[in-house]
Amino acid sequence: MLLIAILIALLVGLTARAPAPARASGIETVTISPTEDLSLPFWCDWGYDWDERCYRDDSERLGVGGVDDKVWRAALRFSLDAVPARASVITAELSIWYDGTCVAPRKTLRPCSGRAYQLDAHPILTPRWLAEREVDIGGLAAVAALDAFAPSRFLFWDLTDLVAEWRSGAQANNGVLLKLADVDEDYDLSGPAFPSSSYRDAAVRPRLTVWYTRE
Repeated sequence: MLLIAILIALLVGLTARAPAPARASGIETVTISPTEDLSLPFWCDWGYDWDERCYRDDSERLGVGGVDDKVWRAALRFSLDAVPARASVITAELSIWYDGTCVAPRKTLRPCSGRAYQLDAHPILTPRWLAEREVDIGGLAAVAALDAFAPSRFLFWDLTDLVAEWRSGAQANNGVLLKLADVDEDYDLSGPAFPSSSYRDAAVRPRLTVWYTRE
């Protein structure tokens, strides 16, 4: 009887898993890591020492918010080669881990101060990020809200429309930029420092998840 009970429990567990209904509905999923991600400085004085003070940061953190004489924004680029050519994008979601770490002066990090943040996602219009001192961005694509004293968790941006445009060629895939909302962005307003694609713990690196159906 014990063996029968164990077999029944295993059968119930297997039928409760998500992949079976996903296969039945024809929806497939792919999770994509960034091909490139950087912290880019904005509003930085274009003095003779610009390259020294207004450097691009490709470390294991993606900074967002004001520090010293600059405002950091995070840029991420994803290849869509893993999505079949003849596919319809159902949902696309950017996931980034927040662990209570914020950017701070003198290239340091610090615990976030308990502020609430609105983090806006915009398409990047500049193909070569390092060719310009500041990349151009398009209109607001998605928003993620972060409550004051929020615990560590993933933040999500719904990029379905933007990824569909990238996939169809309606808009060039030059990446996505994350920034504080316009009303909050300022030199003295720090923001989150998210783990980047080179972060030591691969489980919390940024990712783009795309759900699609084959045509």
